[in-house]
Amino acid sequence: MAERIPTLEPLPIVCRHVPLFFAGEKGTSHGLLVIDGVSMELYGLPRRTLDIDAEVSCSPDFYEELVRHLREKGFLFNLGDDIDHWGVIPLPEGYGERSQTVLSIGQSGVKVLDPLDFIASKLRRGIDQDLSDARAVALRFSLSALDIASHMTKIRFPLSEETFMFKKRLTVFLNDLETNPDMTPPEDSRAPR
Repeated sequence: MAERIPTLEPLPIVCRHVPLFFAGEKGTSHGLLVIDGVSMELYGLPRRTLDIDAEVSCSPDFYEELVRHLREKGFLFNLGDDIDHWGVIPLPEGYGERSQTVLSIGQSGVKVLDPLDFIASKLRRGIDQDLSDARAVALRFSLSALDIASHMTKIRFPLSEETFMFKKRLTVFLNDLETNPDMTPPEDSRAPR
């Protein structure tokens, strides 16, 4: 008889901070800069998510131990030491310095991207869920199209077709934000992915 694949449920909030609690138990310090669905929750915009996506600052030994622990517990995750290199288009320069601490335990902490940097991160990939998240954050923090366009000048664009695609997504996003400033994202933006 074939083994049944379990249905994935959205992560309870406490589980999303497992890396931080794990560090506390080990007595080590590290930092997490969370992105994607977990960030949405920390911005006050709860959205179901199935995984933990974060930039992690720690020793290589702790990283290996953390990855092993998360795998043993069955978590889905994407952890790396430089989220800026997760895509062809870099994040706006200085994103790490603008990130904001939202939770601390001992010497370890969780940060989120500045909302403008978060929007840039979402426009890099630009699928419907990303655009919905970006719009929700823009509305939550009362960010205008001008605020966003001005912030995007901090990106050092590579000579790449991805630059063309990013700028096209940005133009469409900004036009939509200006044309429909009060339109809230669709309800399916809370669906897990």
